[in-house]
Amino acid sequence: MRPVSAAQAGAMLMAAARDSAVDSGASDGLVVVGGGLAGLTAAVRATELGIKVVVLEAGTEIKYPTNSRYTGGVFHVAFLDVHTDPAKLTTAVERATAGHADPGLTAVLTQRISTAVRWLGNHGATIGTGGDLKFMKNMLHPYSLQVPGFSKHWPDKGADRLLAELERQLIAAGGRFLRGARATSLLMQDKRCHGAVVRRADGRIETYLASAVLLADGGFQGNREMIRRYISPRPEALCQRGAATGMGDGIRMAQAVGAQVADMDRFYGHVQCSEALTDDQLWPYPILDIVASAAVVVDSTGNRFTDEGLGGVSIANAIARQNDPLKTFVILDNVLWESIGKQFLLPPNPTIEERGATVFRAAGLRSLAHQTGLPAGPLESTIDEYNRAVQCGNPGALDVPRTGESSTLGHPPATISKQGMVAIPLCAGITYTMGGVIIDNRCRVIDRDGRAIQGLLAAGSTIAGLEGGPASGYIGGLAKALVLGLTAAEQVAGADPSGPLGERSENRGG
Repeated sequence: MRPVSAAQAGAMLMAAARDSAVDSGASDGLVVVGGGLAGLTAAVRATELGIKVVVLEAGTEIKYPTNSRYTGGVFHVAFLDVHTDPAKLTTAVERATAGHADPGLTAVLTQRISTAVRWLGNHGATIGTGGDLKFMKNMLHPYSLQVPGFSKHWPDKGADRLLAELERQLIAAGGRFLRGARATSLLMQDKRCHGAVVRRADGRIETYLASAVLLADGGFQGNREMIRRYISPRPEALCQRGAATGMGDGIRMAQAVGAQVADMDRFYGHVQCSEALTDDQLWPYPILDIVASAAVVVDSTGNRFTDEGLGGVSIANAIARQNDPLKTFVILDNVLWESIGKQFLLPPNPTIEERGATVFRAAGLRSLAHQTGLPAGPLESTIDEYNRAVQCGNPGALDVPRTGESSTLGHPPATISKQGMVAIPLCAGITYTMGGVIIDNRCRVIDRDGRAIQGLLAAGSTIAGLEGGPASGYIGGLAKALVLGLTAAEQVAGADPSGPLGERSENRGG
């Protein structure tokens, strides 16, 4: 057989792909991988701009599982109202991520989120004030976060209804939405992405050709191998407080064609009681973030291992990194449990005990240590050192420094009485991973040489650059998905993604 060049081989591959392809609908079409909020908003916006679209969703059910369906439905930016001045939103993102967020992506998010939420309201979302907290002014209605546990958290709530409506609009506009279609690889020619290879639920292999592919299938929280590699030595000990459908397909496909990835070691989640690992009544809410941040979190040796003051998302990440995440406890006293334990969304006191979670109580610290199996001596030293530092106003001087600022998911340190004590076994609840593919402010995937991969875009939890870093900075998954989904669609259509929601132009492409 006569050898062929790499270019000839690529051309032959593309020709073979075309022969066996299920056409995406037009040569200038868009293939969207993933039917969550980022993917569906991109798809609907692209059809508005005259682009033929097919959405590939791995789930087979009518109400296929996705974090975008199970979400509480709150649009915020670093816990601020999305209609706040963009400069203030930018400052909030910088503070939440300790300066880790990419300035270009931050600018796109903060400048476009207000109009993006209004766009969503004009496309079927019912948005209102769903609670008393300042970041709850733009929630999908019917509101979630009303009842503890999973079973009543999402069905027929705002996010569930929104996904159905966006799919309806997509199909009405001539787009296609395919269930049971899992993308497995990308088609490349001359360093440009031209489509995706798909495995259908019945085992058939299909090829979808288009001028651009958008990766919007979420993170890798459902992939235990990747979680073990990047997040935790014991992925089975983490509570999946979402759909757990993110398998990292988009990230891995992008890497296979040369994409850069970053920040793979952080996730968005919350501090849960340990029984949440096996009991759906105890997740996604209530959470123990505020309680844990006000008190002391220890490992199996009775020692602190993280800065509780950074808040619940950071604490959850630190718990996950432990050799045994299920051997962690929050130590507090009854005064804190009866006060802070009854604060925030769906307070954990008394809800977790009513639903069967373990709450240890003891008159003194040594008795508490005996109940929990923690070593009494080290635990007593930990509490004494912590109390002294708090009373002196210098918790930052502890061996594991403790910050003292208040935040939405954090609380200033409180002294802990060694009488009337409480301990709660913990686990880390993981919702989505924060790291992923590096993109520019037009959602184009960046290769290892710092150049955009033509025809390949990414949005939502598939991307890095807005969250994560040493502080496990969280700024809002729905806002990120919505803005980047719209931005990606406008990039493909040739509209200006850096400005207001634009009109179609003739300069198309990824």
